[in-house]
Amino acid sequence: MAQKFKEKLIGERIILRKTKPTIEMARLIFHTIDANREHLRPWLPWEKLTKQVEDTLKYLFDKEKETEKGTKVEYGIYVNAEYLGNIGIFNIDLQNKTAEIGYWLSLKSTGKGYITEAIGLIEKEFFQNRGLNRIQIKCDERNTASVHVAQRCGYVLEGKHREDSYSDHFKDFRTTLIFSKLRSEYRPGSRAQKRTLLV
Repeated sequence: MAQKFKEKLIGERIILRKTKPTIEMARLIFHTIDANREHLRPWLPWEKLTKQVEDTLKYLFDKEKETEKGTKVEYGIYVNAEYLGNIGIFNIDLQNKTAEIGYWLSLKSTGKGYITEAIGLIEKEFFQNRGLNRIQIKCDERNTASVHVAQRCGYVLEGKHREDSYSDHFKDFRTTLIFSKLRSEYRPGSRAQKRTLLV
């Protein structure tokens, strides 16, 4: 039976709203991607495949199938009703109680702690309310911003997959870092979670 995911996760500064396969949502996401291509391109292979609004709409419909099965949910990140990017939790495995987080932000929204707060909201929902035991974050070892996010959020570097995929942007092989956090390491009293409301 599929999980029913919450429509909103509300934090101190941000609101996470579940993305839905509508043309309005597709336009919003596409135009944000289109305005931030140089910022996103080195790290996100799907950027070059997102050529028009219809590509984003197709993605949203495909993603919705996974949401209905309970294996993935994605949220738009908003501050004062302004859309900044997305955070998702995917490969949700209830038997083994594991999942993975992925995220991206517009360039102007980086460096303000929004992703750290968004990760805190996802952790509270999935560690505290849904019983996951392990969440991981993976990133290119050259993506220092994502590395610092994982470290700030208390994720442990488990290791790396050496040259596990080819980067069209860098024209060489990417090495992927694997970070993880266990439920036993989760600390609900962090700043991002003190005044969190879940709706």
